[in-house]
Amino acid sequence: MNNWFVRSPFKNRTWQDAVMVGKFTLYGIRNTAARKNISEMMPGDKAIFYHNKAVHGIMEVISEPYQDPTTSDNWLSVDFLPVKTFAKPITLNQIKQNEQLSHTSIIRQPRVSVHRLWAVDFFE
Repeated sequence: MNNWFVRSPFKNRTWQDAVMVGKFTLYGIRNTAARKNISEMMPGDKAIFYHNKAVHGIMEVISEPYQDPTTSDNWLSVDFLPVKTFAKPITLNQIKQNEQLSHTSIIRQPRVSVHRLWAVDFFE
């Protein structure tokens, strides 16, 4: 099982929206590094949901990657189930101060929407 960092590319689709709908679909990602990461996702993997400079909760991958329905080009989508809402969002500054996360690709490549997480603090 892998752990992922997923940044919502949608300004108007928040964690509360994902919880209310009961599902979050990641689509519209147009970055080759993110596409590679999406292609490696498997049902049962866990992901943290990042939006508006904070991590709001944990999701579970519930589909295998599939063709992004917003394009006929070779881009991917994947579906998630929200499973845990954090009582208090974890801010970007807190992530930068976390010794395990401060040197990850989340900080080094901030424009990439999907990163593999090697640290598991969020998932315990």
